[in-house]
Amino acid sequence: MPPKPRWVASGGGRGDGREEATTPSALRLLPFSGAAQQHYVSQLLSFTLDRLHKEPELLPVDAERTRRQMQEVAPGNYRAFIAAADVVSFIKEQLSGFDKHLDSLITGIPNLRAGCTEFIESAQQILEERKLNQIFLDNHSTLLDLLEIPQLMDTYNGNE
Repeated sequence: MPPKPRWVASGGGRGDGREEATTPSALRLLPFSGAAQQHYVSQLLSFTLDRLHKEPELLPVDAERTRRQMQEVAPGNYRAFIAAADVVSFIKEQLSGFDKHLDSLITGIPNLRAGCTEFIESAQQILEERKLNQIFLDNHSTLLDLLEIPQLMDTYNGNE
């Protein structure tokens, strides 16, 4: 079931009374796409026309209230701010170190590929030699018999 539209006055300030539906999908098209901005935009869309006209007057009051709250909170939590700054600095250093390690890893990849290719080629050569050795081992008794034939013939000819 699609969400219910919110009806807001529109018309680009024409004052012609035309209205249009603004759904949550339309909210994503607005330039304020962050979660905090969307909340504020949603609030704006739910305001009456009178309340919207008062909003420019209320914004400086809200800004001043927020500034005072920050001034009240900052002294009591300065250690938390300093700790947070230290953590951010530490994380930046760690990420920089990771970046350097990743760069060295990336530059080493061609050598690793070459080494792997060389290993594969040498392993294939060893496998081929192993197969030949296995064939030789499987036919060892037959080869031994064949190699003994000249000696047996000499022995036979010598006994005659």
